[in-house]
Amino acid sequence: MPSPIIGRAARILAVAVAVFAAACSNDTAERSGPRGERGRPGIGQAPIPAVEVVRTQLGSLPLEERLTGRVIARNQTIIFPEVSGPIVQVHVDNGDSVEEGDPLVTIRDTEYRELWQQAISGLAIAEAQTRQAEANLKLLSNQLERVRKLSERQLDSQASLDDMRAQVAVAQANLDLRRAQEAQARSQVEERRLQLDHTVVRAPISGRVGQRNAERGQQVSSSSQLFVIGDLSRVQIEIPLTESMLTYLKEGTPVNIRSENWPGTVLHSEIARISPFIDSNTMRTQGYVELDNPAGLLRAGMFVSVDVLYGSSQEAVLIPNTALHRNPQTGEEGIFLMDAPGPEYEPVAQLPDSPPVLSSPRAISFVPIEIIASGRMATGVRGIGEGDWVVTVGKELLTGKTAEARARLISWDQIMEMQQVQSRDLFKLIDRKEQQRGS
Repeated sequence: MPSPIIGRAARILAVAVAVFAAACSNDTAERSGPRGERGRPGIGQAPIPAVEVVRTQLGSLPLEERLTGRVIARNQTIIFPEVSGPIVQVHVDNGDSVEEGDPLVTIRDTEYRELWQQAISGLAIAEAQTRQAEANLKLLSNQLERVRKLSERQLDSQASLDDMRAQVAVAQANLDLRRAQEAQARSQVEERRLQLDHTVVRAPISGRVGQRNAERGQQVSSSSQLFVIGDLSRVQIEIPLTESMLTYLKEGTPVNIRSENWPGTVLHSEIARISPFIDSNTMRTQGYVELDNPAGLLRAGMFVSVDVLYGSSQEAVLIPNTALHRNPQTGEEGIFLMDAPGPEYEPVAQLPDSPPVLSSPRAISFVPIEIIASGRMATGVRGIGEGDWVVTVGKELLTGKTAEARARLISWDQIMEMQQVQSRDLFKLIDRKEQQRGS
């Protein structure tokens, strides 16, 4: 069974280019066919299809997993206000760089300043009540001392002494209450001061501002998201890992990072961390790739392709992924093998808009193969030899009783480059060819 790495894009590529190859075969049959008048197929004979072939080679495949990762800025955080009210000033905009502590927005502080002043007044009252309780306790303590001395000389009764002791205890409890109320009032002053300070929302970290959702006059609360701030000089990429991947993917495994937004550019890093906890619902965990981002290619929230390189396969005969063909009737996996076209048809560079150079008809046969290693661009197989010619494009034209075909020979590098082509670009190429043929 082929690896899932042999993806949908490669299959679309094969089908699409087959359509183009079929169009080419119809054109070239009139020019180079060996049968009938002026090279045309004889009456009742079907045109010989044109295909593209490539020579197999011996080698090992890099073992890799292609995953989709999400970019997260270092110290990325969402900014919420801690108090409610209308915004009176916005200090930053999307893309601005800020330092920790810089103001972002200012919320109207009139109500919070008034509450702070009320708390200060409440604290002053509590402090006065504490001083009053202290003075009363001191007065009663002095009276208790006089009654105790008189009682020792039997000039006052024991009952008077006990009564004074009770009054002192009550005064002490009242002082403790006043001190607690004073501490509460002081705490409220601090709370009101913090609320007043929070009317200016400040950056908790240094970084760049994005996703602005703050306008002057806007009513906000503690649940209102105002900005996202993150340090994009160094980012991390979160990748999903299945339970089975954890058996061969480790921290330190190298990765290549690609994006269709910057073709031809590959960033290199490694898996820095793997979460030890697996989600019981998805049976997945997360791995994290960290890397510097001096050129700013990686932006928070974007998705990139992450190729995790975890080893290499045993040496085997390699074929392009587009050469694989599954018999729709039997489900048998194999390739179409062509007799050697001859040295005069060696792969040559060809201009994009020039007609294809095709070989004379060569025998075609379907050969079952055994897949022993699968890669993103090529597959290691058993059942054919090194240097054999396999059909990569036009396989759909060979599924009947066709025993021979003409071939356009392409190099290994050419087919690897072709497999990188996105299907939408390929269909544009086919449309342009069809328009040229019709004009």
